[in-house]
Amino acid sequence: MTTESPQPLSRLELVYTPLGDYLRGIDPVEDAVLSFAEIEAVIGRPLPDQARVKPYWWESIPRQPQSRAWLRADRRAEVDLSAETVTFVWEIFARNNPLERIQEIRSSWLGYARTSLTHPPRSHDDPHVELGWWEPHQVYLLHLPQFAQYKVGLTRVGSKRISAVGGAAAVVVDRMTLANRWAALVIEHHVLDLAWDAWERPDRFAFGDRGETERWSDWLVPPPLSSIHDSLAEDVQLPGWALSIFRSET
Repeated sequence: MTTESPQPLSRLELVYTPLGDYLRGIDPVEDAVLSFAEIEAVIGRPLPDQARVKPYWWESIPRQPQSRAWLRADRRAEVDLSAETVTFVWEIFARNNPLERIQEIRSSWLGYARTSLTHPPRSHDDPHVELGWWEPHQVYLLHLPQFAQYKVGLTRVGSKRISAVGGAAAVVVDRMTLANRWAALVIEHHVLDLAWDAWERPDRFAFGDRGETERWSDWLVPPPLSSIHDSLAEDVQLPGWALSIFRSET
């Protein structure tokens, strides 16, 4: 059974949280019609100028902090700028793929990685070489105590991805350097394969830029990456497993 992992609210979204709380108190069978003045009274501050002149500001787009306030309350906004009113219609926002689909995507990636490792490039003309995917990569395991989660991920050696993904509170539990991205992806896949029973569904409004689908509850402690590596007897024999090819400009 999977649960949804909540995403921390941004500073701007917190401004509009009182509006979301207000909308939750209205019966779902009813549309909530509010004037701009009433919305300002609810949030305790004036609306920005663009809210009065740009319909786009009221679009129910998850990347907009104000939109997430009413989307979290399962409402869609329909604005009338001339009347300065907004109708919040009941509509449940859903975006995440089911676990089965995520597992299917991951299996496809694993197959592609193994194909690449079986037939490594013979020259720098391969586009994956110029993307840096044949350069050394690290697989890392993070513990995120603020969310009671573990996360697995991969990044190019020398990247700042780990700190960007985990934040200041994250603890690097383990890391391993592989010759290329494809080998790292194989390790990452097998870690996740052991963790699916504790997997936690990302927040509906997660952007995906912090590897939200690669997290699970920390009641399931991952094994050392070296143990995963040692279990992959066939993979480590593939021609491209220990191969690094650096981009021409490096």
